[in-house]
Amino acid sequence: MRVGSTILEYLRLFRFHAVSMETTIILIGALIMGQRDLLLLFIIFLIGFFGHICGYVLNDYADIEVDKISHELREKPLVSGTIPKNNALIIGFVTALISYILVIIFFPNILTILFLGLTTVLTIVYNFLGKKIPGSDAIVAATVVMFFFMSASSLGKPLTNLVYIVGLIFLFDIIFINIVEGGLKDVDHDYLSGAKTLATVTGVKVTNGKLITTGKFLAISYTIRAIYIGMIIILGFQPEINLWPSINYPNIIVAIVAIIFMIIVIFGSYKFLNLKLFDRSKMKKLYGGINAASGILYIVMLYPILGLEITLFLLLFPVTWYTVFNTILYGKPMQPRV
Repeated sequence: MRVGSTILEYLRLFRFHAVSMETTIILIGALIMGQRDLLLLFIIFLIGFFGHICGYVLNDYADIEVDKISHELREKPLVSGTIPKNNALIIGFVTALISYILVIIFFPNILTILFLGLTTVLTIVYNFLGKKIPGSDAIVAATVVMFFFMSASSLGKPLTNLVYIVGLIFLFDIIFINIVEGGLKDVDHDYLSGAKTLATVTGVKVTNGKLITTGKFLAISYTIRAIYIGMIIILGFQPEINLWPSINYPNIIVAIVAIIFMIIVIFGSYKFLNLKLFDRSKMKKLYGGINAASGILYIVMLYPILGLEITLFLLLFPVTWYTVFNTILYGKPMQPRV
């Protein structure tokens, strides 16, 4: 294999196109707490960057046999054999070690190290035991939220109510992304392999190309999304945000934009849950659109505390990174081959 092709395969293994999504969430933790030092924000980005790589590489390592069942996933680097599976373990260990070194050097306080430790434990539990635990994708959400709290605690100040509310928003959004969207997207091979995801445990399956959902799965899915929307509404009432009761003109504009994206998230989620045919390509497009709208929604909601420049950066950075590297790695700006 040529050097260029090898590099591309490693970048695909790292899910390099998706790095900006998680690192944006992690950066928000420090930004909410008032961190504006560019060097320290860059260090937090690097910690999230290496943590992202560690998590996804170990996930692909643990899922090799399951992924072999799906025809669409056989081109993944570890499944196809273009990258030796033992290399994944080495990469996972090295990237985790780098994250710890950066935290110890730049943010040597107990709470920050504790939150990083929790992300490590949760990452290991999910990747190597997750397929045996129904609804274990919630562990992924908890992992990202612990990273978010790690970032927020890096200033050495007590965490605020706003941090906890935003943390809950991330928790239920990522739970929906992984348990609902991810569960339906992968149900064609998960139920065949015996994986105990929420979708398979509640009876969701694919028969003759038709996606068969159950009332129990839909009830849980709608509840998760409703809690997320409820937390968004609560966020708007916080004194630092003050969107809903405000008569301030800029805040009114922000509130209108937030409501528009809230409607998009709700409608997109409904459409995703009511698909009748199993079309993984269509599901991935909906998946990307819903999650993009959700990301825009919570960033817009934080405008009053972040300001215009930071808000614009957080809106443009993940989209630009994702489209550029997704095009490089998979040939399409918005649809990865995973």
